[in-house]
Amino acid sequence: MLFGRDDGIDAQEFWKEREEDLGTAILARTLGQVIRKDSGVPLWGMFYTTDKALYFQTFYSDNWLSAMFSGGKKSGRTKDEIIEIPAGSIEYFRIRPRKKRLLNLFHQPEIVELRWKSTETGETKEMVFETDGDAQTLVSSVALL
Repeated sequence: MLFGRDDGIDAQEFWKEREEDLGTAILARTLGQVIRKDSGVPLWGMFYTTDKALYFQTFYSDNWLSAMFSGGKKSGRTKDEIIEIPAGSIEYFRIRPRKKRLLNLFHQPEIVELRWKSTETGETKEMVFETDGDAQTLVSSVALL
């Protein structure tokens, strides 16, 4: 029950269901925000990995802040969606090195860079995102073939 879920489901049950749906164990997971150049609106979702793929999953949400900035129109950015990126199609998946700055004294999210070749179109795609968790474990859990 991936998208027809009860909002009261706890995290352990969600991940258990996700593993059952995928038929394999989830190796690493973290909350992340995609950095989009074309829009100032953040795209939050869950990044998680298995032994075969990286997934980015967004969930439907309807909040007053996004409605205010979109003039009350539904932007389509907060829908239930899963992007599956096979490990063999990933060209690179790495943490961007931090620049030495005074701001490094404060906690800053890790920035992850990802590039892969679409298995459907053959087109090269890129994504840059911040993580709200352990980016190193996420990145190292993907075996690039």
